[in-house]
This record gives sequence, structure tokens and C-alpha cells, in this order.
Amino acid sequence: MIARDYFIPRPAIYYRDFCFYLALFVVGFAWGLNASWPMVILPWLLATFGLHRAGLFCHEIVHIKDDKLRGFRALYTWTVALIVMVPPLRFQLPHLAHHRLGIFGTPEDPQYPLVRGNAFAMAMVLLVIPFVVPFTNLLMTVTAALGAFRVEAALDRWATEKLGFSLSSALTPEQQAEVTRHARVTLALFIAAIIFVPAALPFYYAVLVLGWALLTARIPLEHELERLAETSGREDQMIDSFTIESPLALIVQPVGFRFHTAHHMYPGVPYHNLPALHEELKRTIPEYRDSIISLWTAISGPKRRPANSLH
Repeated sequence: MIARDYFIPRPAIYYRDFCFYLALFVVGFAWGLNASWPMVILPWLLATFGLHRAGLFCHEIVHIKDDKLRGFRALYTWTVALIVMVPPLRFQLPHLAHHRLGIFGTPEDPQYPLVRGNAFAMAMVLLVIPFVVPFTNLLMTVTAALGAFRVEAALDRWATEKLGFSLSSALTPEQQAEVTRHARVTLALFIAAIIFVPAALPFYYAVLVLGWALLTARIPLEHELERLAETSGREDQMIDSFTIESPLALIVQPVGFRFHTAHHMYPGVPYHNLPALHEELKRTIPEYRDSIISLWTAISGPKRRPANSLH
């Protein structure tokens, strides 16, 4: 067990980092609307950099339930979640399933794509999905705004069977109501953009595509993603997770994501405490150190799993 102090979030850090990244997005986006080629590349990168990092705080909202962050959750939900068209509940359900004992790394895990060693699947995740996700998110926004969750479920079954990825998760009536409220605001803002600033939409799409590309680029860096298990336990969360200490990993793994092993072992620890937790686990658990790999090893394909493993 680790000290309880590791689980205590510091709201001031959350607000500071999130608002900084959000401000970078706003500045980059406003700049990009008035820039011409090739200068527009700079604000495009700036806006994407800010939105990508601000968007990753959805991960914190899902895991950290402390009442101290209630205001922060509202801030995220009604700013960045509107921009990316993904309310936290859309991410929460599949992601918590990914962390659940007995589900992680099994066929029931919705966030364990078998891309390692599968060039087609890897290309889909890294090169195709970023271009598609803005449209699927808009589609899910429309269905949710209309309360058409049966249609959404049918679309999800089709996408899962034909395309190999899920579009949504089953929601309770209370969750449907929350998602519908958020979707209606999102859709209203999108329609307003079409009417009043249609010229901004291509730049907006370009920012979303690069942002999703950065997000999907971290997927192969965090787990083996080669085989599925029949079941999984607490130890599998450590064995089949990677930590990359190289600062280069921050390009696609900011906000604590590069300490992925520590996160899977203790998902309730806020991102700002993960570096210290990582150092403690290195000192106290010899097996934990096996999860620390180089960036190149993560990209080329780590081979650490014992032959008698379920995976």
C-alpha cells in the first residue's frame, strides 16, 4: 500500500495547468483564423498543443472523484468537452471498464486494441481514425441531442462489427439525460459556428484531426496490445503497462500519462503526484522496474511477458 497523501488532489494545480493549455488553444485558434499559408502552421500547432493537453484532463475527471474538483469538472465539461464534442460520460464508461480487474486486457476490454504486429490495425488507429473521429463525434452529438439512443446503439453495433471500434456505450436514463443536455449545447454552438463563422470550420477540423492523432499515438506506448487474456488480476495491471521516463514521451503523453504503470496500479492518484509515486514504486517494488522501457522499445514492440502468461 502507498501513503494516503498520494491520493489527495491539489485543485490549484489542476486549474493552473488546464487554464494554461486552454489559453494556448484560444490564442492559437484566434491566430489561425487570421493567418495565411504557410504561417498558419504555427497557430495550428499551438492550438492543437493546447487542446490536446487540455482534453487529457477528461482522464483525471473520470478517475478522481474528490469533491474538491467539482468546480473543475464543471469547467472542463462546459469548455473543452464542448469543443471536442465528447462529454466526460462518453469516455468514463469504457475507460473504467479498461481498468477493471477481470476485464483489463480481455475481449471485454473496450480500450485494448490488438494493434501490435497488425500493420492494418495500427494504420487504422494512427492514420485513419483521427480523420474520422470528428465526424463520428458530431454524429453522436446529433443522436444524443435528439435522444435517439436506440439509433446510437444500432450504429455502435454496426461500427463494432464492421470497423472494429465502438462509437458509444450503453447509458442509464440519468446518464442519457446528462449526455443529451451536453449534446444540445454542443450542437447549438456548432450550428452557430456554421452560421456566423463558417470559415473557421476547416481550421477547427484540422486542429481536431491533429489532436486525435496525438491522442491515438500514445496507445501503442502504454500496453503490449498483442494478445487477449481470459481474465486479468491486479498484477496484470503492472505487468502489461509501460512507463517511459524519456522527456520525449511528453509529446504524446503529457499530464502524467507516461507514468502509465503507476497509474494502472493506483488509478486514483492525481497526475501531479504520479512522478513521486513512480519514484517510490521504483524503490520498493523490484518488478515494477521491469515496466520502465525506452521510447524506442515501446515503439518497436516490447517482449517481456512470461511464456506461461494468459496473454
